[in-house]
Amino acid sequence: MKRTPFDLLVVFLAIIPLHFASSETLPSTSPMKCHEQERSALLEFKQSLFHPYVETCPPSKLESWRLEDGNCCSWEGVKCDEGMGYLTGLDLSESCLSGPIDSKASLFRLPHMQSLNLAWNDFNLSQIPSAIGGLVKLTSLNLSSSNFEGQIPSQVLKLTNLTSLDLSQNYGLELRNPSVETLVQFLTKLEHLDLSSLNVSAPVPDAITNLSSLTSLVLQNCNLRGTFPTTIFKLPRLQLLDLGFNPKLSGHLPEFHLHSPIKSLSLQETNFSSSLPASLGNLAFLSEFHIGQSNFSGNIPSSIGNLTQLTILSFQYNKLSGKIPSSLGKLIQLSYLDLGKNLLSREIPAEITGLTRLTYLDLSFNRLNGPIPENISNLENLDYLVLQSNNLNGTLRLDVILKLQHLNMLQLSSNKFSSIIVPGMNASLPNLSVLGLASSNLSELPIFLSYQSRLQWLDLSQNRIYGPTPPWFLNVSVSQLQFLNLSRNSITGFIAFKWLNLKTLDLRSNDIQGLIPLPPKSIEFYLVSNNKLSGEISSEMCQLSSISILDLSKNKLSGVIPPCLSNLSDSLFVLSLSGNDLYGRFPQLQNDVCGLRMIDVSYNQLQGSLPQGLANCSDLEFLNIENNQIVDKFPSWMGSLSYLKVLILRSNRFHGAIGEPEARDQFPNLRIVDLSMNNFSGCLPSRYFDMWSAMKVHTADDARYYGTRVLTVYVFSLDDGKYDYSMTIINKGNFLEYKRILAYLNVIDLSSNNFIGEIPNFIGSLTELRMLNLSNNALTGSIPLSLANLTELEALDLSSNKLSGMIPPALAQLSFLAFFNVSDNHLYGPIPQVNQFTTFKVDSYGGNLGLCGVPLTKKCGNPVEALPAPPSGALAENLDWKIVLMGFGSGLVIGVVMGLNTTSRIERQFLRFYRGWQRRRIHQIRFV
Repeated sequence: MKRTPFDLLVVFLAIIPLHFASSETLPSTSPMKCHEQERSALLEFKQSLFHPYVETCPPSKLESWRLEDGNCCSWEGVKCDEGMGYLTGLDLSESCLSGPIDSKASLFRLPHMQSLNLAWNDFNLSQIPSAIGGLVKLTSLNLSSSNFEGQIPSQVLKLTNLTSLDLSQNYGLELRNPSVETLVQFLTKLEHLDLSSLNVSAPVPDAITNLSSLTSLVLQNCNLRGTFPTTIFKLPRLQLLDLGFNPKLSGHLPEFHLHSPIKSLSLQETNFSSSLPASLGNLAFLSEFHIGQSNFSGNIPSSIGNLTQLTILSFQYNKLSGKIPSSLGKLIQLSYLDLGKNLLSREIPAEITGLTRLTYLDLSFNRLNGPIPENISNLENLDYLVLQSNNLNGTLRLDVILKLQHLNMLQLSSNKFSSIIVPGMNASLPNLSVLGLASSNLSELPIFLSYQSRLQWLDLSQNRIYGPTPPWFLNVSVSQLQFLNLSRNSITGFIAFKWLNLKTLDLRSNDIQGLIPLPPKSIEFYLVSNNKLSGEISSEMCQLSSISILDLSKNKLSGVIPPCLSNLSDSLFVLSLSGNDLYGRFPQLQNDVCGLRMIDVSYNQLQGSLPQGLANCSDLEFLNIENNQIVDKFPSWMGSLSYLKVLILRSNRFHGAIGEPEARDQFPNLRIVDLSMNNFSGCLPSRYFDMWSAMKVHTADDARYYGTRVLTVYVFSLDDGKYDYSMTIINKGNFLEYKRILAYLNVIDLSSNNFIGEIPNFIGSLTELRMLNLSNNALTGSIPLSLANLTELEALDLSSNKLSGMIPPALAQLSFLAFFNVSDNHLYGPIPQVNQFTTFKVDSYGGNLGLCGVPLTKKCGNPVEALPAPPSGALAENLDWKIVLMGFGSGLVIGVVMGLNTTSRIERQFLRFYRGWQRRRIHQIRFV
């Protein structure tokens, strides 16, 4: 039936009362207020953890959460369901939350929450509450950088709807029980997983390959170990894989298939090895590729030119060899290219200069040769160009390179340029802050520097710069310059300072004369050793309140060490005044706090005793006072310096017996001790030998050099941020200067004193000892058989003593022994004729009338049998080899038996028998 307009009007009027009557039960189209219980929970959570007055606190989302505002769905960081009004998302990242959190927190009374972000807060090293497992609707959980610690609760495994889990950058957080393997077995829907900087300490499980939806996997700095499963590289949706900074994680790259979705791949600072596969070219979507500081070798495949989406390519610190492939020129999107510190050779391809989007280019520390391409000026966007330490040759065209007007850093040091074209004073780089032209064949200071107003770091060392510094040079970047290295030139004068913010000045190994140039008060590292400076050390040096390294060694300085210099002991790390003509006493330290790590005042004329305030220098690693006139007893009070590694007291007037240690564990880290050329007396310090435990253990840092590391801001200074310690010791009978001291060098030199008594067996426990010198004393007894335990020994000098007995044949086991001297003793019997002993000359044995055999002319009876070396496995910890010789007819029968360290009854009987046999033998010879 057709309705008229009147009928419709009647129906409408009938509906109106019904509408108003039921309006409370029908859904409203107006914004829904949040549920009161959730609003209360949020306000309670804010009250418990929100601290807006914490320093460096950014503007917080929680400032919009007000008690009078009834609609929490409108609060910042809060997301509600549009239909029912339940809270489904909470983003409180960087919200000044501070304090511990537990399972009673009101946050866990929000059961409808699907997304929770608490990143970049401070939960005060509390554990992740187990109540997190009650939020079973969560699909995204981000707790990164929030200062959680302890074991991740197993209740996390209940969050089976998670597609994104980020627990990264909580450095005290552990994932062991549950493990990563258990985690991925339960959370099978994960698309994004970031566990960076958690302590995992386990292999990467194969179970990750079951996460077919995974697009992002970040396991950086997790202490991963074992071999990485190559199948993970082939996950069908994986776009980002970051395994960086896991040095114990090994593996290799697989063969990549076409259309792999990987966009970012990072393996830096891992133990991944082998070569780069040619199938790298199949990663067509790859935009970032990091493998720096790993163990890759072989050539860079030319297929890398297929990766046309690459913007970052970082291959530094590997063992890649061969030439740089010219196909790199196809990577026109590339903005960052680092191939530094490899074994690459040949010329720099010209094709690289076509990568006009490059802002960063590092080819340093390789074996590249040939000239720098002249069209390098095409890289007009470069702000970082590092080509140092190669074999680049030809003419260095600085006039061309200075066309790169955006350069911030230019490092060309340590190549083999035959000449250099330096632009005039009008040329300048307006943004240049770092310039390295060390070892670049410069004959004078480049005039263009006069227009560099932003220069902060300048290295012109190892050139041929001659004469005094010109006046214009002192005006270079007056307010900006912080680091200046002019060492190893022929500069004769340096008289003024205008750089108000200079932190490092290195003028070592020049010909600078006159008084010490007084640096600005801002100076931290001041090195002027190996010059011709004279006069006294000015007391104004005591005003350098920020000084960390002061090296005035090997000059012609005279006078006393200013007493006020000791006031700097809290800031000073290194004090080197060696090789001058300083006299007087070493100053007493005025401060109880002492930060000194290295003191070298050797080769002066210092007198008096050692200041006992040095005992406050708890970080002291190196002390050298050799060749002075110090009168004192052995400084046993220094035994508590637990970091002391090098103690050199040679050639002074120390006297008296060393005595027993005053406490346990004295000098526990001592590795080099030189007490030679003094007046020490009494027995050798056997108990100290037993305590020098650092000489017993091979440590991980043995391949490093002793020195002081400086701040990373000076990473380009002092040989990559390190000031190396140096010393002179007697090695293999000669004085030898060590400009750098390898940490494995363990040395004991007690020669040229008045020590008496026997060589203690304890010395055989120092199994990492490299040099032992006990010569020129009055030692008696036999050579201890425990010395055969010193399997790393390279030099052994026992000459000019009163030692008796035979040369133990077990010493032939010391395969590294290159120097051996037992001359001028009372030794007898055959010289061992095997292994290293066949290389020692006659001087090693002279002055021992009882010795016989090669290289001496005296033969060992008739017949002669060379002493055999003991079997290789015979040197047990508590056992030594004892030599038994028995008279038999007119010859000798030589046998070897194994006995205890102490002299056995059988051995004593034999020695009496042998002496009787020797007397009878002499009588027979006389009778004949």
